[in-house]
Amino acid sequence: MTPDEKKLYALMAVAEQQQNLVNQAVKELQITEERIQKVIAGQTHSTVSKSLNTGLQEGTAELIKTAKALGRLKNSIESSSDQLSWKLIAIILGTFTIFILGIIWLFSVYIKPLENISEIESLRQDGIQLDIRSCTVGEESKPCVRIMKDQCNYSKNNDLCVIDPK
Repeated sequence: MTPDEKKLYALMAVAEQQQNLVNQAVKELQITEERIQKVIAGQTHSTVSKSLNTGLQEGTAELIKTAKALGRLKNSIESSSDQLSWKLIAIILGTFTIFILGIIWLFSVYIKPLENISEIESLRQDGIQLDIRSCTVGEESKPCVRIMKDQCNYSKNNDLCVIDPK
C-alpha cells in the first residue's frame, strides 16, 4: 500500500469513528429530548392538575355560596308570592264587593219600584199601552204617565184625567 492509500484508509477510519460518535451523540440527544418532553409533560400535568384542583375548589365554594343565596332568594320570593296572593285575593274580593254594592245602590236610587204595577199590567192586558216614565218632583223621582190635559176634571173631586195611550 502506498502512503497515500494508508492516509486515505486512516482518514476513512477517522471519518467512520466520527460518524459513529455523531450517531451516538444524536441518539443521546434523542434520549435527552424524550426525557425533557417527559419532564415538561409531567410538570405541565402537575401544574395543570394543581390549577384545576384549586380552580375547582374555588369554583365549588363560589357555587355553594351562590346556591345558598339563590335558596334565600327563592324563599323570599315564595314568601312574597304568598303574601301577594292573599293581598291580590283580598283586593279582588273587595273590588267585587264594592262593585256589587254599587250596582245595588244604583238600582235602589235610580230605579224606583212602581206601586201600581198590577194596575198597569191589567191595562196592558186590556190592550192599552201607557207611556210611563220617571219624573223628578222636587228632589224625588216618581212614576208619571202621559195624559190629555184638555180632558181632565172627572170624578166627584175633579182629580182624574184621561190617559193618552200609545
